[in-house]
Amino acid sequence: MKKTSLFFRFLRSIYLLLNFLAVIWLALCQWASFYDPSDKPSLLSLFSFTIFFALLANVFFIVIWLFSQRKWRALLSLAAIILCWKITVPIFGFNFFGNNNIAVNSKGSLKIMTWNVHMFDLGEWTKDKTSKAKILKFIKEENPDILCMQEFYWDQSTTLEPYTSVIQQLGYPFVEFSKEHVLKKNFITSQAAKNDVIITGHAVFSKYPLRNPQRYALTEKGYNMLSVEAIIDSARIFTVNVVHLTSVGLGRNELNYIEDVKSKGVDAQDESKSKFLLRKIRDASSVRAGLANKIDSLKRRMDYPQIICGDFNDVPGSYVYSTVKGRLSDAFVGKGLGLGRTYQHIFPTLRIDYVLYDSDHLKVEGYKSPYIGLSDHFPVIATFSFRDSL
Repeated sequence: MKKTSLFFRFLRSIYLLLNFLAVIWLALCQWASFYDPSDKPSLLSLFSFTIFFALLANVFFIVIWLFSQRKWRALLSLAAIILCWKITVPIFGFNFFGNNNIAVNSKGSLKIMTWNVHMFDLGEWTKDKTSKAKILKFIKEENPDILCMQEFYWDQSTTLEPYTSVIQQLGYPFVEFSKEHVLKKNFITSQAAKNDVIITGHAVFSKYPLRNPQRYALTEKGYNMLSVEAIIDSARIFTVNVVHLTSVGLGRNELNYIEDVKSKGVDAQDESKSKFLLRKIRDASSVRAGLANKIDSLKRRMDYPQIICGDFNDVPGSYVYSTVKGRLSDAFVGKGLGLGRTYQHIFPTLRIDYVLYDSDHLKVEGYKSPYIGLSDHFPVIATFSFRDSL
């Protein structure tokens, strides 16, 4: 009995040590949400990508201690989770009960959809030749009031082609664009002519009038924020901001390497490739932080209640998310369920597309991000009811 007692005491000591490490891990994730890496890139800022796992580890220790004789030790991780509430709340949607009304109702509501459409699968990355038609069909079926798209593209010669006029015919007479990049079409698809040129960027399609379009440059390399004022009625005007922040720019070989490591584990790891990937992710995180700071500065100067949506390429609880969000609310937190994944590669924890809103003037009624493989991103859809008149 004595040996057994010593063994369990040793085991409890190991659990306690690991518990302390889990708490420190979560604290580092919290620190990453405040640390601005825009001037000095740091691998420590990447702790944001591990928040879910740090949270899971602490929940595990809470359960372990509750089934032990020292139940009070569960308070260690519980206190850590509460103190880090700012970064743990947006990680997982607990809205299992209550209505999740994504439909527009007759009493007055606003349905927003944001989607990185990945140039309408121009390069046929999905291997589905009907994906373009399916994207348009999905938009028609969802029928949002305001549709915001990133990586939208149009021909250099006219903004009406190939998709603008088609979408407008679905009931969106008002549209604004913001150019980010000019590309040779034959670099993406072999079916293009040698001199075909396309322009990629943001697009906002609306059933409501849009006015005062602004295109705020965030970098010298094309990244910008498209800002428009949507006039719902004379008493309700919202500033809609659309962004697409710097991606890591992972190529097909890099994505394949990540998939190999996920499936084969240590045997598939290559130290030089892993270090290169970490540096690439770190540097992109630093660039996004600088963009987030500019967005924060811009939105402080806007007069009307704001909606910010788009592809942030960063996770909830990160410095980028926290800075862009500011005092706005996250539609997923109000009505989302589960992990809320919006990017279909790498990890199922990547919620990197958002609809943020002013909760003083809007109340979220519904949220969804359906898992459809028509782009590398899933669409994000949120429905709101109006609070008191502005």
